[in-house]
Amino acid sequence: MSELNEPAASSRRNPLIWVALAVIGLIIFVFINGERGGSTLVTKSIEISEPEVVGEPAEEDNASGSIERSLLVPPGMRARQYIAQLRADGKPYPLAQAVEKAQDYLQEGSLADAHLLYFFAAREEHLPAVMQMAAMSDPTLFRAEDSLLDYADVIQAYKWYQKAAALGQQDAVARLESLRQWASDEAENGNPHARQLLLNFQ
Repeated sequence: MSELNEPAASSRRNPLIWVALAVIGLIIFVFINGERGGSTLVTKSIEISEPEVVGEPAEEDNASGSIERSLLVPPGMRARQYIAQLRADGKPYPLAQAVEKAQDYLQEGSLADAHLLYFFAAREEHLPAVMQMAAMSDPTLFRAEDSLLDYADVIQAYKWYQKAAALGQQDAVARLESLRQWASDEAENGNPHARQLLLNFQ
């Protein structure tokens, strides 16, 4: 009787073994294909964005599809390095040269680098940089394609124009009046930023 039960028990074990082997095989298949697919996606995204690279571009490893990411330059890094060099050299800083470099960055579309250099020079009370910082925030002059900001910041525009006027920039006085007129018109339309700005003029 026990001999009859043994084949039945082994026949029950056999399907479980095959199911386990099939599951393990499926996991290995998904894991290998997932790695290949992930490498392809990374390569495509890097090709589309075309980030800036310091020095020579790294060679791609054809076997793994990986790229040397340590050579990619984050936004604003060139300006930070330039400012660090200026500080290391000490004052007086060549602020006119820094503003020229900022304009070059702006023309090539490197908005973070341009903004950082303008800000650095403006903090050092370089009038063209102060006026540029104000203009980048001024709602009457704002151009999204030339600004790191998503939208105009009227309070920042007011502060930078005030600083420029205090430094003797006559154009800043006219810009402040234009900003006041904008705020007056917008406040009547219910713009809360315009209403907040008008409080600064009182």
